[in-house]
Amino acid sequence: MTFTMRFWLRRLILCCSLALAMLGFVVGLASAQTLQDIISRGEMKIGYIPAPPGTIKDANTGELSGFYVDGIREIAAMMKVKPVFVETTWGTFVAGLQSGQFDMAIAGTFATVQRAMVVSFTKPIFYLGYGAVVRVNDTRYKTLDDMNTPETRIAVVQGGSAEDFARRNMPKAQVITLATGNLTAGFVEVVAGRADVSLEDAFTINAFVAKQPTVKNLFADNAYNFTPIAWTVRRGNTDLLAVLNTGIDILISTGRWDELARPFGPNTRHIDAPNFVSFPRLR
Repeated sequence: MTFTMRFWLRRLILCCSLALAMLGFVVGLASAQTLQDIISRGEMKIGYIPAPPGTIKDANTGELSGFYVDGIREIAAMMKVKPVFVETTWGTFVAGLQSGQFDMAIAGTFATVQRAMVVSFTKPIFYLGYGAVVRVNDTRYKTLDDMNTPETRIAVVQGGSAEDFARRNMPKAQVITLATGNLTAGFVEVVAGRADVSLEDAFTINAFVAKQPTVKNLFADNAYNFTPIAWTVRRGNTDLLAVLNTGIDILISTGRWDELARPFGPNTRHIDAPNFVSFPRLR
């Protein structure tokens, strides 16, 4: 290689290095400016998924209610910005965060290690246990291990943490995945006889079985797999995350979070209202 060729090769390498460094700087700057963008716009775009009682959407008016909605409205008021709600789904809300469709999501999400690899979680807003829906006259199941059989059909919502739990802990069972955002869809499959078991969070199960006498929550008195429920932001958006965590701390420490949640807690034996320790409450 001649001296001239070596000279221009070094120049090319130097230019490429500078370009990559500048790209990294711009990406980092864009991430750091996300909170400033929210302040400049005077509004915060909030992804939500209709999932009572945290987020309730009126079918006729489209009006939103629920303690997730009320909680983030109070935090937005502390930030002195307008909350703008953007509807999403369980299957697309991560992509919505990553693409900037909204700044954060109040989809009450089980915070798991796998999910933390693609989004950043806020502090837990409470801890939620799981249950299992079975028909009231079905005596085959007393433990989770009893469900790990080839003849057991377990219905779960596709992409949900219940699906992940079933596949990891019941590898021998037939896992039926349902492509829907309706967390009660698996329960309907059990009621209809198309599934033997459906796994989901204890709150959603208890609210369903209270109105449907043909099924029961097998673990109504002993919820399992208590996991933190949290909101999410795009990974790397540390400034916004810090603000949201501060707001959550204020709501929880002042008791305001329980005040917001209490009106939405069904009046059943096992559920009072959500709180930041556990839900259903441990007794």
